[in-house]
Amino acid sequence: MKKKELFLVLENSEKAITTLAQLRNAGFNATVMSTESLRHALDDSPNDHHFFNLRHLEQRDFQQSTLCLFVVNEDKVESLKTVIRNCTNDFKDIKGFMYSREISDYEGSI
Repeated sequence: MKKKELFLVLENSEKAITTLAQLRNAGFNATVMSTESLRHALDDSPNDHHFFNLRHLEQRDFQQSTLCLFVVNEDKVESLKTVIRNCTNDFKDIKGFMYSREISDYEGSI
């Protein structure tokens, strides 16, 4: 079966946590990473250089958004998109975006 990857970016908020929980409850799994936009990283303080270190993990002050990488069977992509649209109210209740693309070469056990 062909696989697709779906990228989901959500602005960090309580609704993002709720959305992730609803996606898990719907049977989907993803790799989740905390991210920050380039604009935000550079606009915070001109004197403050943003280099990632362990302090950021402990204090969670480097996170502006959440990036989720889903790898699903091709026939599950529309179902995943539907859950995301419903959870985010078509990205009106929480800022973000999603896109998907076909994976041409996939190997793995998870």
